[in-house]
Amino acid sequence: MKQAGTLAACVLLTIAAIAGTPTASAQMDPERAERAAETRQALLRVMVWNFGPLAAMARDRIEFDAERVAINAGRLAALSKMLSDAFAADTRGHDLTTEALDVIWERPDAFAEKIRANMEASEALVAAAATGDEGAMTRAIGELGSTCGSCHDDFRVDD
Repeated sequence: MKQAGTLAACVLLTIAAIAGTPTASAQMDPERAERAAETRQALLRVMVWNFGPLAAMARDRIEFDAERVAINAGRLAALSKMLSDAFAADTRGHDLTTEALDVIWERPDAFAEKIRANMEASEALVAAAATGDEGAMTRAIGELGSTCGSCHDDFRVDD
């Protein structure tokens, strides 16, 4: 768990340094907008890297490993707390390669609600992992996956 805290601290410091405080896109220089988008994408890639094995376990595609669930759940809980910082910089109007939709900054309260739901589901997974109950962990993994999908439905370009 110490590694998750160290990883979380490093990512948070990087986000703070690159994204800074919320900035109107018209005032943000293109290089800073690119760095902000890259940072968001890096955070999301790390989240997917941690969630992927859990989803595979929940779908019986790989062997269930309660210890791995607990480790990855802790990481996901820490990472989920960084989402609002990672999306603070409004990068609309810049020529970026990103799947983030402008509605993220047009409807910040709705986006913040999706982040809050993800944070709560991540914490619920941590709690489920602490019980050692495979069924509880599997349900919590499904709930967390649902929060991810719900956000993607509204705030990400369709694949």
